[in-house]
Amino acid sequence: MRPALISYALTGLVLAFAPATPSIAGAAERSTSLAVTLAPIAAPAARTRIGTVRITLRFGGIAAGRGDALLRLPMVASNVDTVATTISAITARDAKGVLHLTARDIDLPETSMRDAVGGGPSREWLVDRAVQGAVTIQYSVPAEATLPPRGPAPPFSFTADGGGVSAAGHVFLLLPPGDNRYRTTFGWDLTRAPKGSRGVSSLGEGSVTAAEPLDGAQLRMSFFMAGRIGTWPPSTPAGGFFGAWQGDPRFDAGALLAWTGTLYDHYAHMFGQKDSPPYGVFLRYNPINAGGGVGLYRSFVTTFGTGRGSDVARIRLTLAHEMFHTFQPYIASPAGLESSWFGEGLATFYQARLPFRFGMLTPEEYLADINWTAARYYTSSMARAPNSQVPLRFWADTRVRTLPYDRGMLYFVTVDDALRKASGGKTSLDDLMLAMLAIEKTGKVTGNADWEALLAQHLGPGAVDDFRAFLDGAMPVPASDAFGACFRRTTRPLRRYELGFATDVLAQPKRVVSGLVPGSAADKAGLRNGDEIVDPVPQDGIQGEQTELIRLKVRRGQGVLPISYLPRGETVDAYQWEFVPGAARQGCAL
Repeated sequence: MRPALISYALTGLVLAFAPATPSIAGAAERSTSLAVTLAPIAAPAARTRIGTVRITLRFGGIAAGRGDALLRLPMVASNVDTVATTISAITARDAKGVLHLTARDIDLPETSMRDAVGGGPSREWLVDRAVQGAVTIQYSVPAEATLPPRGPAPPFSFTADGGGVSAAGHVFLLLPPGDNRYRTTFGWDLTRAPKGSRGVSSLGEGSVTAAEPLDGAQLRMSFFMAGRIGTWPPSTPAGGFFGAWQGDPRFDAGALLAWTGTLYDHYAHMFGQKDSPPYGVFLRYNPINAGGGVGLYRSFVTTFGTGRGSDVARIRLTLAHEMFHTFQPYIASPAGLESSWFGEGLATFYQARLPFRFGMLTPEEYLADINWTAARYYTSSMARAPNSQVPLRFWADTRVRTLPYDRGMLYFVTVDDALRKASGGKTSLDDLMLAMLAIEKTGKVTGNADWEALLAQHLGPGAVDDFRAFLDGAMPVPASDAFGACFRRTTRPLRRYELGFATDVLAQPKRVVSGLVPGSAADKAGLRNGDEIVDPVPQDGIQGEQTELIRLKVRRGQGVLPISYLPRGETVDAYQWEFVPGAARQGCAL
């Protein structure tokens, strides 16, 4: 009843750019333009499968001198390998003719934007002379990612299945350094794609020009899908909600996207959205770690699979979570993952509450989501880890990675409950959330101080002390009736999640077991230090499932053997909620 994966909320973030080079420093003040054309090319041996994507970028109004970096692409985006090292046949021309490009690798300072980290190892392409006039770049990339998977990560990479291809701009768009904004058009060349192909991006179907100039982050946070894909509605509208899917999900994708479109309309009304720009939802297959998603520029993408990966109830909550990110406020300082408690905690708080409020989830579905989150948090041995550990261990330890979502959600429940009780029901978390959004819209860099000022105004200085204790690792415990009069708090004996070996092993491209815990379930199942785990291992969902096994393929010596075990340790009394006996199930929503 809950998304199997962490929803990597990267709306408005990721891939920060280094300061502009001297020759490009004034580019943002000129009239710059960018036309992106993607040409999916069917594989020679299988005309129904896309093998390569040819990319054409036409820039207007950019400048670079001899020896300057004309283009840049990070090597890794949010733990996903980009195509920086697999690009082939790259060419460049301007008004004067051919531009000769030389690649070099650099290590940029890490920078943060909202919940994510940018910079790091990157590849640049330098020009042999000064650029004159419009510049056209062409290069090809494989339609299927081939680099080693890096473990937990959002669905950015190329995938080519079901007669289609899709990827986020993060992994393939080469852009100039600096803070340019571009009058942007996304288009498609489908002449060599499988018969019946269509092309859809975050801006809509076919060739579409963005209503406003886009910066580099927005461009790379756009999503692209083409081939024999499905859409809802069947004919995509010029504005408002639309959805597209690649492959053959084992559920009615059109019905799921119709539900999501209705929820989008409710969100738009709640947040006072007056116009209807395009907003796209993209679904694609993930054979290993299905169920999670990521918010992108005016869009988001989520994945489906087989078995639990095709559970529509779980996917709905992922969609509700990700779509909320498009509307919500963020805390910008401190930047990056240290403030993810706010962005992710809010989205987790509202992912079931709002659909329940709008009559789109049953009381039973709402309660199941509450208890899933509570069970994962209150059984975690990292439940009291300070928030400062989140950016340090986010990718290395699932128990830390889930804290912004689970502890953040439960903290916001305590704030919402206190506001309702202090105001006699006249004020709720909605009011503080919208107040933070109003501050953000003034252009101010929002910070913890803004949140503390709102807490002090509505709840007094004690609420500020509670907030600071929360950041230091204090465990939030909502009141028995904090989720509404229909529910009450109880406890149940549940077992802690215990991987049984060093957690950062699973975040490595080559996963070699170390730090095996003697007597753990992993040890008893036969796992050994030095074993190589062949495939990535999804943990975020398993951590919340008391009876789900971890299933490993392990390379030991010259052979590969299967090992499975229940990753559980000691039993603890964990807070849960239940229906109040005799309470009516109608009118429960807050």
